[in-house]
Formats: sequence, C-alpha cells, structure tokens
Amino acid sequence: MTSAVSFKQVSRHFGSVRAVDAVDLEIAPGEFFAMLGPSGSGKTTCLRLIAGFEQPTAGSISIFGERAEGVPPYRRNVNTVFQDYALFPHLNVLDNVAYGLMVKGVGKAERLKAAEEALSLVRLPGYGARRPGQLSGGQRQRVALARALVNQPKVLLL
Repeated sequence: MTSAVSFKQVSRHFGSVRAVDAVDLEIAPGEFFAMLGPSGSGKTTCLRLIAGFEQPTAGSISIFGERAEGVPPYRRNVNTVFQDYALFPHLNVLDNVAYGLMVKGVGKAERLKAAEEALSLVRLPGYGARRPGQLSGGQRQRVALARALVNQPKVLLL
C-alpha cells in the first residue's frame, strides 16, 4: 500500500542548525499520526516540509507515492490548520470556509453549499453570517478546521 506521507532520510538545515536530521517516516492513508517532542525538536519544520512551505536540505518526501520536493504548496492536496487559525477578519464565517473553493474556481452556489456542510460537520450550523471576532476561540478553531476540510485534502496537518 502506498503511504499517505513518506520521508526518506529527510533533513532540513537552517545555516548550522539542524532542525530535522535524517528522518525516516511512513504515515498510512487514514492514519492519525502525532509528533511529540520538546520545543525546537523539528515538529513544526516537518509539518512545513509536508505542506511545501519548506524544502528539504536532503532526502525525499512523497505524498501518496508522488515526489513532493519542488512542488509548491498550492499544487499539493494538503491543507493546514495553523495555530493562530489564520481566519480573514473582514470575511464572514461562511466566506472564510468557502475561500479555498473560490480560489479553485468552484461556482458560488456549490462552494457555499459545501461551506455550509463543512460548518455542520464541525457543529457550527447557522454561524455563517458571523465574523471571526464574534466567535469564541474554540469556535474560531472549528471554523479553521471546516475551511481545511471543505477542500477534501488527501493530507490534513494540524
């Protein structure tokens, strides 16, 4: 079976700092995988490498059997829910969730329907007209999760 994510001897150096050093990793499709370690141990760098925000200094990364080095983030079927949620304060909740579909060129009716379904999935039906500033921290987190899920990514990074 092809791995959802595969690292083969992946390293990422920032000058003399080895943030990630010769990591081998296989994550199966559908698997929930958690990286644990102290601050500065390379967890976030590994996520950034999978997402394409960083490129490895050495080694290879594959996503569902396809080499990922040099593939820009927008060409990977990977979504990331950031620690600060990265919601657009000037957009309402529904438009925040639908944003990725709009960028992909999905028609308005289809993307709004998908966004409503994603909000229901995270138990926020009826919140579409609110602004992020009108939500609790937990609600903003669920909006960010809905925004990632609506794109039906092959890999979801949290």
